[in-house]
Amino acid sequence: MHQAPDADDILDLAGQVRQPTIEGLPGGYRYGVTRYADVILQEAFRDRFDDLQVALEDFRPTLGELRAGGGGRTVFVRRFDESLGNMVDESDRDDEQTDRTIWGKQNITIAKAIGFDRHTEPVSKARSHEIDMFGKGSPARPFPGVAVEMEWNNKDPFFDRDLINFQALHHEGAIAVGVIVTRGPELQSLISGVMRSKDGGFKYGSSSTHWDKLVPRVNLGGGECPLLLIGIEPDRIDGIELARRVRRKLDEAEALRESWRDAYPKWGNAKPVYEALRNEALAMMPPVAEQ
Repeated sequence: MHQAPDADDILDLAGQVRQPTIEGLPGGYRYGVTRYADVILQEAFRDRFDDLQVALEDFRPTLGELRAGGGGRTVFVRRFDESLGNMVDESDRDDEQTDRTIWGKQNITIAKAIGFDRHTEPVSKARSHEIDMFGKGSPARPFPGVAVEMEWNNKDPFFDRDLINFQALHHEGAIAVGVIVTRGPELQSLISGVMRSKDGGFKYGSSSTHWDKLVPRVNLGGGECPLLLIGIEPDRIDGIELARRVRRKLDEAEALRESWRDAYPKWGNAKPVYEALRNEALAMMPPVAEQ
């Protein structure tokens, strides 16, 4: 009797997040693509692809910077933006009149008109929200370009804003690929519930922007814009070993809480040991002042 294949074997919906098909992307990140965004970047926007690779290779936040955080654009996010912003186009070096600036924060305005031949009337004009980093296709022909948003620690609805904006700009021919950079799943699992804010709470909660909040949104309707998703993982963070030690100690405390009946007659005897382990772990990484 013929057995029907599993849905996972035949389902390949357009717009679903897949592994990249190209090689050579910088290490220390989780990658996902839709609609062959990686191939489009490599083959049609090679200079912007090279720019992005250099910025990702040079991006190394420190554990201290993660602990300090800060409002708005944190120091290492600004550093990433600046690494792109400092790049220039080298194709017209002899032309002093050419603006060789390629990357920068941009609002894109799209205006439409309707009419007959030369007699038209404007019917709409819309302005996008500010894109963190917009890379021109080329100095002479900026559109379509590449849009990059880093959502390090915003509320997760910011992903919806980015995806809607990318879809609209792609539909109008303003961008060819949208790039979203955020915390990767391994990094989120490691630092959530580990790093405390100055008020005693914990940073990097589950409702903030990270990989596992982004991918389901894309898979449920991320739009027709090709997307490159980049998750920052622990190997990108200098000094991350302290966080790993704290996490191991916290995991030890949780393991005791779940299996206390194996070693103690009642929870009242196990609780002080559990609390001591947990307090020891948290004391290894006390809150620091925000930058």
